[in-house]
Amino acid sequence: MKKLTIGILTNAKNTKLVNTIEAHGHEAKIFNPEKMYMYISEYERGYDRLYFGIDGDAPERITAKSIDIIINRVGKNTEFATDVLKFMVENLGIYCPNKPDSLLKASNKAKTLQILSSAKIPVPRTIVCQKPAHVKWLVETIGELPIVIKKTTGSQGDTVGIVDTKVSANSMCEFIYNSGINAVVEEYIEAESKDYRVWVVGDKTPVAMRRTAKKGDWKSNISKGGTGERVYLNEADKEICIKAAHSLGLNICGVDMLKSKKTGRSVIIEINSNPGTRIIDICNYNVWNDVIKFCEDNYKKGNQKNEIEKNPVENLSTSKEPDIEKNKADGEVDWETINNLPHNIECDKWC
Repeated sequence: MKKLTIGILTNAKNTKLVNTIEAHGHEAKIFNPEKMYMYISEYERGYDRLYFGIDGDAPERITAKSIDIIINRVGKNTEFATDVLKFMVENLGIYCPNKPDSLLKASNKAKTLQILSSAKIPVPRTIVCQKPAHVKWLVETIGELPIVIKKTTGSQGDTVGIVDTKVSANSMCEFIYNSGINAVVEEYIEAESKDYRVWVVGDKTPVAMRRTAKKGDWKSNISKGGTGERVYLNEADKEICIKAAHSLGLNICGVDMLKSKKTGRSVIIEINSNPGTRIIDICNYNVWNDVIKFCEDNYKKGNQKNEIEKNPVENLSTSKEPDIEKNKADGEVDWETINNLPHNIECDKWC
């Protein structure tokens, strides 16, 4: 296996991932999407460029041939980060194991549930709303109290609440109505304050963890004081998790699953395109090894596909692209020369 350059699109250190990349003999590069510049060419053939700024007067150009793989680990500012990832994948042809648009889908709980339902994947009974004026109807349609109310965005259980009385249901719906936020109202599934975090990598589920809420709480998130233990899923649950991930366009993600105490039925409640890594220590299993192996096996196929679709070899021009980074003696770019160049400029990845 040749040495690859693997970029990580992130606003965090991601030490475990970096160390794993290097342990596999590859080079890791961190790119904070907030410091990226996307240059979009005016030419039909295009010579779109990407720049990354840290120090100095000008940002550094990131060429397609300098990055073999880009892995998304974006925890905030998802919308702009998705634009950057989409630019890297679609404009420059850099391989990413996840489809860029899947980040936005996974970051929105309502979109996630809509997609899962359309893919015939079991989810909780849910109502998505913004102005919930019909409280009695809403509760009766969901089933009964208690119910779970969430913002459509948010992570680590920060925007999730349980409503167990008529008074609190009225108060919460009034708050949602007046604030104008988009809300997800779900049936409460009794699962003994437990859920499952399942890592999906390609068509496998290499590691899964059962999380249990701390005493007196019902949120099982590890970040909220919950505890975890490694578990091994049955084939049916593995299939559900893999199908759920792929329905959103994700090859690498964390799938959250509940098992009903009453019926034993498994349902998917959320999908995380940037799952936490505490599972590595809790389960004593480094899932990043599986991720790197998946990328090694698939990056050529992905890059070739993008290049063939966007730049057929027979249509390549022999014209040189303008060197817009080279200034004239007086420090100004020769825009007259650039504007007079033909429009069939080669794309960066063919240089």
